[in-house]
Amino acid sequence: MSKKFSLDDAIKIAESREGKCLSKEYINCEIPMLWELAKELACAKNGKCISENYVNNSSPLLWECKNNHQFRLSLSDVKNKGNWCRECMKLGLGFAQNLANKRGGTCLSSSYHNRRTPLSWRCSEGHSWLARIDSIQRGTWCPHCVGKSEKLDIEYAKELARSRNGECLSDVYINYTTHLRWRCSKSHEWLASISGIKNKNYWCPHCASTKFDIAIAKSIAYSRAGECLTDSYINCKSQLLWSCNKNHQWYATLSHVKNDNTWCPYCSKYKRERLCREIMSKYLGPPSKIRRPDFLKTLDHPTGLELDIYYPQYGLAIEVQGEQHKRYVEFFHNGDPNNFIKQQERDQLKKELCEENQIALRYVWYYEDPYIVILEHLRELGLIE
Repeated sequence: MSKKFSLDDAIKIAESREGKCLSKEYINCEIPMLWELAKELACAKNGKCISENYVNNSSPLLWECKNNHQFRLSLSDVKNKGNWCRECMKLGLGFAQNLANKRGGTCLSSSYHNRRTPLSWRCSEGHSWLARIDSIQRGTWCPHCVGKSEKLDIEYAKELARSRNGECLSDVYINYTTHLRWRCSKSHEWLASISGIKNKNYWCPHCASTKFDIAIAKSIAYSRAGECLTDSYINCKSQLLWSCNKNHQWYATLSHVKNDNTWCPYCSKYKRERLCREIMSKYLGPPSKIRRPDFLKTLDHPTGLELDIYYPQYGLAIEVQGEQHKRYVEFFHNGDPNNFIKQQERDQLKKELCEENQIALRYVWYYEDPYIVILEHLRELGLIE
C-alpha cells in the first residue's frame, strides 16, 4: 500500500535538502507545490514572489519589484527568459537613453532586463557596440573611438616609438593628424601622423615594402625556437598560425611579428605572472591553488572568474594586468572592440565581488615594476613593514 503524504512530509523533504516548501496546503501527489525557487529568484532581483500557490511552470505568479510595482509572470518567464518588471524596464531604458544623449549618442535597445544585460549603443560617429548600462555609468563609451580621448603629446609619441624599437624624432606635437618624423630600428626615417601609427598600426613603410613570403615567416619562427605552422602566404595582412617553444599557438600577421618584433603573447603574460608569484611567495608563502573561488561564480560565469594570485587567509588577491585590460588590443580581443568592453565588464564584476567578500584586490599593471608595486601593496595592507 502506497504511503499517504501530507504537507508536513513536503516541508521535511524540503528541509532535508536545505530548502523550503512554501505551499500552504497539500492536495495530492499529482498537484505541483511551490518550493523556494520562485522566492529565491525574486530575492535575487531585490523583489518578492507574492503568490503562495504554484500550478505549473507556465502559470502566472504575482511578483513585486524593489520599486513596489506588482506584475504577473510565469516562473519560466523569470527563470529562463530573464523577464522582470516592465515598469522598471521602461525607467531603465529612459535612463540608458539619457546616458547616451549626454555623450551625443543613442541607446538602440528596445528592451531592458537588468543592469548586467548588455544594451546596444551608437556614438556620434555612427559606431555601434554592446555594453552594460553600469559600464556606461562608470564612464566607458565607444570602443572604436576610445583612443581619441587619450591625452596625446610628444612624450606619448616618443613612448609609442620606443615600444616598436624606434624613435620619434620630432620635438613638437600639434594635433592628432599632424605629421611627425619617425625612425625605425633599421634607421629608416619617414613622416606619419600619430593617428596612423597608433590606431592603424602603421610603422616603417621602408621595412613594410620588403617582399614577404612563407620562407621568411618560417625563418623568423625558427630563429625564436618556434614554428610557423601555416604553409602558404597571401599578403602582409593575412593571419598566420605560430607556435612557440612552449607549444602555445596563436594567430598574427607576418608584419606584426617581424616589424613590431612581437612573439608569443601567452609566454609574455606567464613570465610576468610567474615573477609576481615568486615575489609574493617570498613574503607570504605560496598562494592558494584555488584560482576560481565560489564567490566568483555567477549565472553568467558558472565556472567562475579567475584570480591570478590568491591568498584567502590574508584576504588578498593580485591581478597581473596586461595592456588588453587598459585599451583595445586587436590580438587579445580577436579583432572585435566589443570584446574590450566585455573585458572591462568582467574586470569590474570581479572587483565588485571581491569587495563584497572582503578580498582586497590589487593590480600589477604591464607598465609597472613588480618589485616596487607589490611591496607597496603589501605595506599598504599592513602585511609587511
